[in-house]
Formats: sequence, C-alpha cells, structure tokens
Amino acid sequence: MLDIQWPFPTHMDFRGQKMAERLFQVIIILFGIVGFLAGYMMQQFSMTMYSVLFGVLVSALLTLPPWPMYRNNPVEWQKPIDSNNKETTTNKNASSVKSPKKDVRKSKAKKEE
Repeated sequence: MLDIQWPFPTHMDFRGQKMAERLFQVIIILFGIVGFLAGYMMQQFSMTMYSVLFGVLVSALLTLPPWPMYRNNPVEWQKPIDSNNKETTTNKNASSVKSPKKDVRKSKAKKEE
C-alpha cells in the first residue's frame, strides 16, 4: 500500500462534523423550498429539480472538504500509560474488586423496619 503524505489536512473534529451536517440539511431544505415556490409559480417541475440539485452542489462544496472552520475543536487524546506504572494500577484495581461495597438500599430498608 502506498504511504502518501498529503500537503493539506484531511480530518474534521466531532463538533465540525455536527456543524457540517446541520449546514448541509439547512442548505438542502432552503433550496428545496425556494425551488418548490419557483417551480409552482412558473408551472415547471424542472425548475424545482434544478434548484434542489444546485443546492446539493453548493452544500457539497461547503461541507465535504475539511475547511478550517470544521477543525476548531481538536480531540485531546489521553497520554499512554507507562509499562512500569501499569503494574501498580492493576494491583490497585485488584484490591478494590476484592472488597465489595455495601448495598445502601438493604441497610435503609432494615432501618425503616
């Protein structure tokens, strides 16, 4: 497989994806409404279809490329755990599993009786 380095970023963050999806929906709906009204006024269904297709083209140009406005909130990844530190955390987790916690609901029910 070829390992190609692209000179431009090819990702969006999660908030950018949400914003692109919302923008796509709004553009399609607006062009659909305008196209329906224009087609109804001119009695041409083709006007409605051309308007909707133009809206799809505009929304694709605005939402498919990863523009900088879609990359404002990068994901912060956790730092990797050190292998020496990993043994101590597994021991801590094992000790907490051995000591079961009390069920608060049972003790409250006994007090009420």
